[in-house]
Amino acid sequence: MRSGRLILLFIFINLFIAGCNDDDKYSLGDYWITIGNIEGNNDSYIIVTDEGERLYPSASAVPGYPLEDGDRLWVNYTILGDGEEDSDIDYYVKVNYFEDILTKGIFILTPENADSIGHDPVWVQNPDEDIWIANNYLNIFFKYEGAPWIVHFINVVSDIDNPTTPEGVPVLELRHNKNGDPYEGTLLTGFISINMKSLQEEGKDSVNFILRAIDENGDYALDKEYTYVYDNVQDSTAIEAVKLRTIPEKSELK
Repeated sequence: MRSGRLILLFIFINLFIAGCNDDDKYSLGDYWITIGNIEGNNDSYIIVTDEGERLYPSASAVPGYPLEDGDRLWVNYTILGDGEEDSDIDYYVKVNYFEDILTKGIFILTPENADSIGHDPVWVQNPDEDIWIANNYLNIFFKYEGAPWIVHFINVVSDIDNPTTPEGVPVLELRHNKNGDPYEGTLLTGFISINMKSLQEEGKDSVNFILRAIDENGDYALDKEYTYVYDNVQDSTAIEAVKLRTIPEKSELK
């Protein structure tokens, strides 16, 4: 009888250990970096990532960070556990860090506002990796010259007089106004997300467009065609690119 109880106890302990190992598949020492939008506000919110995952913040290292519905942010987080099967939560997480993302729509360029939008150089080092589209946003890592404490302005514009190529492909341009910043020689990293919904056409699920940017010589160093698939989640290539990134350093971009 005693040996039978010992066998049952042994089985129970092994099952308990197996369960604990399953719970411990996430380490508190691991972290992920992603981009997400806020659903809710400071009192109660969900992070919806560009990969289509829904994160519930069970804990936070930045309590009180000002959040509003629709905010777009870099999120550094640690997974605490999986969401329940019957819930709309994919993971319970600890938020380690938030950083706001400069988020805009496509700006309509006119002769009246052309000077204020600027003609200063801006560079995209690797157009295949530094530009991607997810969750209806065009995401761009770029470089610009200047001092990080001086406000610079960055936009993606559509020229009201020349919105498309002769073949009808929409043309967008990444524009930079250095706002009188006299500092040169130091390249800063910037990041912007552009809401692309204004390019959507009824009856279609995607649209091709051209993105351009001028260099220091006034030439289009970036002149590349991309495809915007409506409502797409982030593809695996872009996900890996983001995972390799650090959150951009703070700079005065508007």
